[in-house]
Order: sequence, then structure tokens, then C-alpha cells
Amino acid sequence: MLRVRMTNAKAGMELAMPVFHPKRHDTLLLRTGVTLEEATIARLREMKLPELWIKYPSLEVVSEYVNPAVFAKRATVTRQIADSYDSFSTHVDAELDFSEFRESMNGMITLLAEQPRTALFLSEIVELGQPSVRHASNVAFLSVLMGLKLEFYLIRERSRLGGTYAKNVANLGVAGMMHDIGMLRLDEETVARWEESGDEADEAWREHVTIGYNLVRGELEPSAAAAVLHHHQKFNGSGFPLRTTFGGDEVPLAGSDIHIYARIIAAADLFDRLLHPPGSDESDKTPPVPVVRVLRMLQRKPFRDWIDPVVLSGLINVAPPYPPGTTVRLSNGMAGVTVSWAPSHPCRPEVMEIDETLKPGDYQEPGARIDLRECQDLHVAEVDGQDVSKENFSPEDDGCPTLDSIARAMINGAPMRERLSSPPPQKRAG
Repeated sequence: MLRVRMTNAKAGMELAMPVFHPKRHDTLLLRTGVTLEEATIARLREMKLPELWIKYPSLEVVSEYVNPAVFAKRATVTRQIADSYDSFSTHVDAELDFSEFRESMNGMITLLAEQPRTALFLSEIVELGQPSVRHASNVAFLSVLMGLKLEFYLIRERSRLGGTYAKNVANLGVAGMMHDIGMLRLDEETVARWEESGDEADEAWREHVTIGYNLVRGELEPSAAAAVLHHHQKFNGSGFPLRTTFGGDEVPLAGSDIHIYARIIAAADLFDRLLHPPGSDESDKTPPVPVVRVLRMLQRKPFRDWIDPVVLSGLINVAPPYPPGTTVRLSNGMAGVTVSWAPSHPCRPEVMEIDETLKPGDYQEPGARIDLRECQDLHVAEVDGQDVSKENFSPEDDGCPTLDSIARAMINGAPMRERLSSPPPQKRAG
């Protein structure tokens, strides 16, 4: 299996994954096994589908990272988000059945638990015509993935609850679905101003968190509703809204005073907004922002101070910089496809060489496989036609310990435990 951007799709390629309709999100357009034709490709480009999965000789190993059932379930969740957004946009007194959302999330969680190697956040959902729907779907999916990886942290941060309930992430996923629902009640001028500037100091735009909270309060589990209210809180205390104390003072929330659900959704929200900046699309004029670039940004100021460092490690654990099935070029000029990766060395995947001169349908013998963890003199230099030589990172070197080391430290009660539960220190120069 090979992940191909729509701009690189060619007639003769055979689909390895189904394609869903971009506006009827659970409606199948093309089945697995369909051979692409020029007319089909042109139509898919008109629909702004971002990518396709195609069959490719000797790349069957990638299939263990990709689960068609998860794709289908995610399409169902996206349809639910789109329907709810339509309802709230057109009916002031719209009422939603949030139990359906929880049921869908539970189904997705079951699938992910049954397929632990299933690809994490490695595939873009279709361009839905509504960036807000795409964003909500991405945030919900990514929040659930992080929650599953952060079970040990959820149990610690929700210590008043039993372990089984504390680590359940269905309500986290529903909160991710609804985190920006308040945006639908803002006036068009405010929304347009936000989309153009991204100015979080805009008081009119900031109202969306309170509006959203009031829409879901009493319908969602309290911690999920609170996550809708607080998903713009920042770990260093620079977020909003402020909390009113018993004495009447307004104070910021920071560190572990922010509910863990809100911290996770905040990281997913920021990641997706950086990945899809205003005005971006899938054309050659505005190529997609590489995931590795976004992850690198999040480890630099000011973003690293905004995110719980444990949650940031969880994000890196589920958002591969170079997901399996991605075409890359190494620093020695070799073209290849990533076939596996390790969260401990996220920017050093295993890469299989491919012959760029082959046409769709041509047979290729398995190419050489290079594990970049063992070849320190090589690195990924290009992805999706963009130079990423300076974007590669090592979490430990950048002061972002791996999730395994964090879990061990917390379980063993090491000093790291308290250090990671406080706002991050200033990074040393250099």
C-alpha cells in the first residue's frame, strides 16, 4: 500500500482502500480494487480529496497500519458532526442525541483496541467543503488516539475515579467532536475575522467557548462539557476563559488545574490548526504542511509552553512525522516509502527503496530496506515535494521525553513525575 496525494495520482493505479463521498461522509464512492482512470482522477480532484491509498508491489507490510473498518467508522463520526453542525446552524433550538455520538466513539475505540498497530493519525480525511467539520473530526479522532495512549496519565489525573472509568475516552471523543460548536453561534464578521487573522485576543471570538459550553451543558458528561469550555486553556496559564474565585477575582487556569480532557483537546486543536492554516488547500500552489514541521513547531516556543508536556509526548506517539506508506526522499537522493516507525525515534523510520521510473501496474522487486535508526548518516530530506531536512527531531534531545520513559517515571514515583505535572521551564539557549 502506498499513500498518494491527489496531485500525484495517475491513471492505472489500483485502489487499496475505499473512497468515501466528501459531502455524504459515509457514502462509498469507489471500492477497493478499482483501477483509476483519468476522468475519475479529475472528478476526485474537483471534490478536493486530499489523498488515496493505492496497491503497490512488495508494500503489503504497510497494510498492518491501516484498518479499513476504522476509516469507515471515522466517516460515520464525521457525518454525525456534519449533521449536528447543520442542525445548530439552521435551528436555534436544535436538540441532538449525544448518546449516538458516544455509541459511535465506543465503536471506534473498540476497533482501535482490537488493532493496536492500526495507523494512528496517518491519513487525512476528505476535504469536506466545511473546514469546521474536517477540523472537528480530526480533533475528535486525534484526541481519542492520545487518550488511549495516555491511559496511565488519565488514571493519575482523574484519581478520584475508578481506574476503568478514569481511562474511558468515549466522552473525550465526544467533547472533541463538539469542541467548536459555539463557533456556529458567532456572527459572520467575527468568524471571518478569526479565519483571516487567527487572533485569539479577539473578545468576540473568545465567546465561542462559553456559547459552546451552554449548548452542551446537561447533555454531555460534566468533564466533557468542561473540556468544551476550556479547550483554549494553555498549560502556562495564558489561555482563556479566566476562572472566578470565591473572592471574586478572575484568575487563569494552568497546569493540572486544567482538566486532562481539555489539555488533550487543546493539543489536538492546535496541531490541526497548524496542519491546516487558513487558506490552505490541496493544490500545488498551497502544498500541505508536513506533519514533521508541525511537530517540530510544537516543540518550540511559544507552543511548547502551551501544551502539557505529557500530552505532547502522547501526540508525538500517535502522529508519525512520516507515516507508513508515505513517499520520501533520503539525504542520499534515494526515493523510498516508509514501512514502519518507532515512537522513540519518530523521525527515523524504516524506508524501502522504490523505483520512481515504474508506471502503475509495473511489477517491482522488493527494494532495499534502510532502518534510519541504524544509519545515522542518513535522514529524511523531502516529503510530498517539500524540504524537511531541518525539521527532523529527537524527542529526548529536545527535552520531550518519550511516552514510555514518562510512564515508567510516574509509575516509579521518580522526580520526573512532579516536573512533568508543572508548566515547562524556559528552554536553554542553543
